[in-house]
Amino acid sequence: MHEISTQLVALADYKKVRRIDGFERISGEYPIYLTDESKLSPGTFDHLFFPADESELAAVLQEMVAQKINVTIAGARTGLVGGCVPRNGALVSLENFDRVQAIVYDHSADEWRVRSQCAVNLRTLNSQLSIKNFPDIERCGDQSALNALHGFKQDPADYFYPPDPTEMSASLGGTVATNASGARTYRYGPTRSWVRKIRVMLTNGEILSIPRGKYFASPGGEFAVYGSKGSDMRIRLPSYPMPRTKNTSGFFTSPQMDLIDLFIGSEGGFGVITEVTVALLRKKETISLVQFLKSDEQAIDLVYALRKENRIQLNFLEFYSGKALALMRQMQIQDPKAVDMPVIPDRAGAALFFEFEFAPMADTLDYAALEKTIKGCGAFISESWAAYENRELQRLKDFRHILPETVNAIIAERKKQHPELHKLGTDLAVPDDRLRDMWQIYKNALDKADLQWVALGHIGNNHIHINILPRNGIELNKGLALYQQFAAKAIEFGGTVSAEHGIGKMKIKFLELMYSPDQIDEMRAVKSAFDPEGLLNPGNIFPEDKV
Repeated sequence: MHEISTQLVALADYKKVRRIDGFERISGEYPIYLTDESKLSPGTFDHLFFPADESELAAVLQEMVAQKINVTIAGARTGLVGGCVPRNGALVSLENFDRVQAIVYDHSADEWRVRSQCAVNLRTLNSQLSIKNFPDIERCGDQSALNALHGFKQDPADYFYPPDPTEMSASLGGTVATNASGARTYRYGPTRSWVRKIRVMLTNGEILSIPRGKYFASPGGEFAVYGSKGSDMRIRLPSYPMPRTKNTSGFFTSPQMDLIDLFIGSEGGFGVITEVTVALLRKKETISLVQFLKSDEQAIDLVYALRKENRIQLNFLEFYSGKALALMRQMQIQDPKAVDMPVIPDRAGAALFFEFEFAPMADTLDYAALEKTIKGCGAFISESWAAYENRELQRLKDFRHILPETVNAIIAERKKQHPELHKLGTDLAVPDDRLRDMWQIYKNALDKADLQWVALGHIGNNHIHINILPRNGIELNKGLALYQQFAAKAIEFGGTVSAEHGIGKMKIKFLELMYSPDQIDEMRAVKSAFDPEGLLNPGNIFPEDKV
């Protein structure tokens, strides 16, 4: 079935929606809304809205379209590509859409699901899941929701939501809009794998309610969307092939695909995601290890070996380069409390961080396959940190997050002296057989350029974040030129220019390396069908003057 109809939403009084007018007032009194974690500088925009619900959001969108004013949507502002940084027009914050609405059991899929408004963040969701306490549901007064929650509490198992982007304060809607991923993507896949239903508001204020498994593209690659007020749309899918890696570059497309997948990862280009239903997974006991190694190259050797050993099933496989460990060692020396871990060994030239399940009540825990694999790469499992109790597991997870947070802090401090600076971190991924080749390209070029840099990230998916820390505008331009070279090489290897962060405003030139002009025009045609005036999130994915 490839036909779907929109639903009307009762409109609130536009004049009663909370708003702040005038860039001078916005920038002076509400500076946190000017940028996101990319540290990209904003343009001058005139309006900041805080709609309380869908009726107010619909009123704002309709008014902005009537006045032909650009609208940028902001969630938790944790993005790294400037997606919610407005150039002009209006910024709409969805922070009031922050309630977990229901938890239900789907018998056909044999899984628990959570239905939530878009602004609920991942930390809140997993925290409520861990103690099975949902204040919003308990206050709602809906008896069916309360009955379902009671059933969930009676289930003896514990559950969690698998996607885990590095920034756990990211909003659920934002992660769906970008198809965010993270460490556990290595085993469980990106956000797309866990989304079961979404509600999307189009620019005309009408709603699409899209469950997974109901609306599929025709054999010719089309969807028909029938508007409640006669604003019918015919959507033709792009025809390009997807890369052989995790990917958030451009719009997802596949023959006879599910409509829900077109919106996941679309970076808000088609509509505003207001509500999300996601599936949960039963939680099992785990052990985490930080395995120290002599060099970056030895770490990559161990990655290949771990992936080859079928007896070892890891939940995630993360990387710290030698330069990353050196930066954290320096932090430990300056402030021992900054890195709440034992002292990083001086001899450690790299590290891998990984997790696997175990049965705590078993008589023995068989490390034989893991120990043999590590030893086969010239390392020793004794040279590691291990954790299996909740507190220690959290310490290792915090350790993983310290590095990107430190990079962000360094850039923010340097930006005070050089306002043009912004975060410069690669988001490239390549197929399995090209990991070693890509690493050598990174390392040789960066060492030759004499830039400060660290590497970390999702090496299990061949997705290493190279974070360049420019000290001034000259180094920023040098880093951008290298990034362009790296992106071209990743594409040559069959990879992607953005594996998890999207394109936003900062990677448009990289998208143009990956897709031909005709293929990008196919993307624009989809955008134009949903947003004919090009007013929604302008400047994301496409240049603002070419939508």
